[in-house]
Amino acid sequence: MIFSKFNKIIYHKLNYFSMSRFALILLTVWAFFEASFWFIIPDFILLVLCMLNPKNYKKFFIFTILSSLIGITFYFLFVSNYPSISLNILMNTPFINQNMIDSINTLYNNEGIVSSLWQTTTFFPVKVWTYQAALHNFDLFLYLFFLAISRSIRMFIISFTFSFLGRKFNRFIRRNLLWMLIVYILVFFAILFQVT
Repeated sequence: MIFSKFNKIIYHKLNYFSMSRFALILLTVWAFFEASFWFIIPDFILLVLCMLNPKNYKKFFIFTILSSLIGITFYFLFVSNYPSISLNILMNTPFINQNMIDSINTLYNNEGIVSSLWQTTTFFPVKVWTYQAALHNFDLFLYLFFLAISRSIRMFIISFTFSFLGRKFNRFIRRNLLWMLIVYILVFFAILFQVT
C-alpha cells in the first residue's frame, strides 16, 4: 500500500533526523531566536524529537532551556540599549499585538518581577515579557532566575511526557506517524491562529 510505504519512509527519515547532530543544532538555534526575534516556540520541535528519540529527552531539554535563557539575555540587553528599535521589531513580529505588550506592562506594574513566574502559563511570547522587563529596569539575573524556573517546568513536562509516550507507544507511532503528523500540523496552526 502506498500510504504505508510513505509512512515507513517518513518514520525512518524523521527517526534518523532525531538522532542526528543537526536536530540538536536546529533545536538550540530555534530556542535561542524564539526568545528574541523568532515567533514559534521550540516546544513544537522539542516534543517531536523527544517522542522519536526518547532516550535523549534530557539532552533535548537541557539544550532547549539553556539556549532559551541565553537568547533571553541577549534580547534583554538589546532592548535595554535600543528600546525604540526593539519595539518596532516586536510590533512587526507575527502573532504579537499591542494588547499583549500592555497586559504585561500592567502585570509588572501591579505585581513586579515575581510575576515572570507565570510566563509559561500564558500564550504571551517570552520576548514580550522580556521587552517589558527591560523597560522596567528589572535585575537581569533575578529575571533570568524566575524565567528559568517557569520555562524549565514547562519544557521538562513536555520532554518527559513525550519521551514516555515515545517509549510506550513506539509500535503505534511507527505505523501511524504520517497520520500523527497531519493532525500535529493542523493543531499547530490552530494554536498559532488562536493566539492571534
